[in-house]
Parts: sequence; structure tokens; C-alpha cells
Amino acid sequence: MAATLIASGCTIGRAYIGAPLRAEPTTLVEGESTKHEVLQLFGPPTQILHQTDGDAFVYTYEQYNYSSLRVEDPITRINWFTYTRQLENRDRLVVLFDFTGVVRRVAIDHQVEAMPVL
Repeated sequence: MAATLIASGCTIGRAYIGAPLRAEPTTLVEGESTKHEVLQLFGPPTQILHQTDGDAFVYTYEQYNYSSLRVEDPITRINWFTYTRQLENRDRLVVLFDFTGVVRRVAIDHQVEAMPVL
């Protein structure tokens, strides 16, 4: 009668990059709000782009959750089974300004919700 040993490994990771948006973009009024107001509401942007027709502030917040389970033979190191799950969400706010520093356009891609624990 032979006995078999099973080795397994589990990895869980979570990374948050940037900061959640501090205000709702609906508070910005195109043609009226200024750079100063945007900075007061949202803080410093993740990125500032200088364009030919004015600047753009980009705010980005990213969430990554990762989990992995591996089952292998401890002697031969043959992998019998691997399960991996990865969730990614991102919020991105882009505020375009004209040359005078007034908001010209606002765009948001909102994907971050409460992520399940893996």
C-alpha cells in the first residue's frame, strides 16, 4: 500500500493604486468651473496632460484582487491542479480645460464597486 503526499499553495493579494474620487463629478459645471475648484474638490490629479487647446487633469483609482490555489506532488513537483481568480476595477475621471483654466468637458469611467473578497 502506497501513501501519497499532496502539497498545495494558496496565494491571496490585493492592491489599490491611487485614491478614490473625493467628490462626485456632477458637481463640475462645464463652461463655469475652474482649475482651482477642481483641485479643491478632487485634490491633485494622477496625471496632468498639456494639450494644444488646454490642459487635462486625469484622476485614476485602480483595485486589483487576486487569489490562486495550486495542488502539486511534493516529490516530483508535478502540478495536478491550479485555480486562479483575478478581479480588476478602475475609476477614471478626465477633466479638460480651455486656455483660461475653465472646465471645457468632463468624462468619467466608473467601474469601482465594493469588490468581493476572494
